[in-house]
Amino acid sequence: MTRREIDGTRDVTRGEHAGVTPAGGTLRRSVPHRGGAAEAKGLVVLRTGKQYLEALDDGRVVWVGDELVDNVATHPKTRDYARRIAEFYDLHHRADLRDVMTFVDDDGERRSMMWFRHRDKEELRRKRRYLETVIRELDAGAAPRTPDVNNYVFLTYMDDPSPWSEQSVGTGGRDLTAGITAFWQHIRDGDLNAAPAFVDPQTDRSRESAQAESPALRVVETRDDGIVVRGVKAIGTGTPFADYIHIGVFFRPGIVSEQIVYAAVPVNERGVTLVCRESTVKEGRTDEHPLASRGDELDAVMLFDDVFIPWERVFHVGNPSHAALYPQRVFDWLHYQALIRQAVRAELMVGLAMLITEHIGTYQLPPVQTRLAQLVGFHQTMRAHVIACEEEGFTTPGGLYKPDVLLFDFGRAHYLEHVPRMVNEVVDLAGRSALIFPTEKQWERPELRKWLEPLQTGPVGRPHDRLRISRVIRDMFLSDWGDRIGVFENFNGTPLLAVRMLTMHRAEMAPSGPLTDLARKVCGIAPPEPTGDTAYSEQAAYARRQDARAVAS
Repeated sequence: MTRREIDGTRDVTRGEHAGVTPAGGTLRRSVPHRGGAAEAKGLVVLRTGKQYLEALDDGRVVWVGDELVDNVATHPKTRDYARRIAEFYDLHHRADLRDVMTFVDDDGERRSMMWFRHRDKEELRRKRRYLETVIRELDAGAAPRTPDVNNYVFLTYMDDPSPWSEQSVGTGGRDLTAGITAFWQHIRDGDLNAAPAFVDPQTDRSRESAQAESPALRVVETRDDGIVVRGVKAIGTGTPFADYIHIGVFFRPGIVSEQIVYAAVPVNERGVTLVCRESTVKEGRTDEHPLASRGDELDAVMLFDDVFIPWERVFHVGNPSHAALYPQRVFDWLHYQALIRQAVRAELMVGLAMLITEHIGTYQLPPVQTRLAQLVGFHQTMRAHVIACEEEGFTTPGGLYKPDVLLFDFGRAHYLEHVPRMVNEVVDLAGRSALIFPTEKQWERPELRKWLEPLQTGPVGRPHDRLRISRVIRDMFLSDWGDRIGVFENFNGTPLLAVRMLTMHRAEMAPSGPLTDLARKVCGIAPPEPTGDTAYSEQAAYARRQDARAVAS
């Protein structure tokens, strides 16, 4: 692969939808154009944090509260999280993490492990070590949607691209698979970040026609060179900090063909506006709020005002039946990472509880030991689901090794069901240490320190260490910033009820599936005759292939 460099600048003009300058004129500025650049063979093809931050100054339209953000990388409401994503990119350049964070592809290029396509069990575990490392280095899931997570979902398109084109309606017979492959190569070569946006606005569920009447994103024009879309995507996590918006859709009763769009749009595309929720960042010294001062993903509503998407960025359109079958498989990869993240967070909870009880002198008490054992068991159960889903994985039609979906889905369900109680255990074991402690400036005042230090003194550790532990517990579990992380874990991975419901929709969960074989044998009941109309057989052929396990050699 030869090195490709793209130089020069391009003008980015914000129209009336984007806001105007104080004088009333249109805001216009020249920004660097950074395409997906790859380096020469044998050299590193890895984005740096500096390059990432520079790329954010591209004219994107981002509202946070009542403010129109001029530069996501520098504005006080967005810069902290931008720096956190820059930190993600810089992890790949650390010499001590080189073997974990990067790999050498078939062309001899060293790339980020987020582009690694695992073909067997050991390669999947290698990917897991990478995902774990990112989570650990970025404070145990304090930044849930980093580029590695966002881009992981594109494996579904690359694994089996043909159905996305074949099942499309209204493409005029165009082959969309070439665009799928080209886009993967584009974001891979540029080490870019494509944030998913699949959730549509809420509608009146008492009547099916409400979905068609909703302001949900839809195709409003089909042209020879692409499509034009208009409408709203209700939630995008971390979208203000991405390079592309990965548009998709979840099936809902009453959804119409015009609302079925899977595509990629640059965040700074003309006609795209992001309206973010209020930030939960705790401004001030990082030592005072070690987690909550380091940024907020700023979930956003995305407005599309007649946005043009060329055919080479369109992955699928027009087929509600496709949307009913396929999105769960898109997000399987994301949910595997979510299970890994939840296991690491469970480890953090155990560690915090052990450290704080050791500091306050209660660790050796039998009742405390019993409660700590519950946290340990929670963590070990999460680890067990991670290991088991990898061990029981299967090979997909495209040759990827995929973890067992049932095992990682039930692992996520276990986390969602039990984490509120585990959080309560950590907070309760910490006692007043998680609620009442001095600020750093109070601690630094000699006239206060002589009184405050004895209050933080215990049998083990330095008094100031207890402050550090208490602040992390406070940020993670007793702040609006931490509450947002908790809500994300529930919503992002689909709520507990939906996890269970979707699991029971799978073919192997049907009464005619393999889970009833033993019961039939014990009861002396003959297996059912194939009828050709089971839930499994009714699925499209490509969906059945995705569910099929590889035949053991």
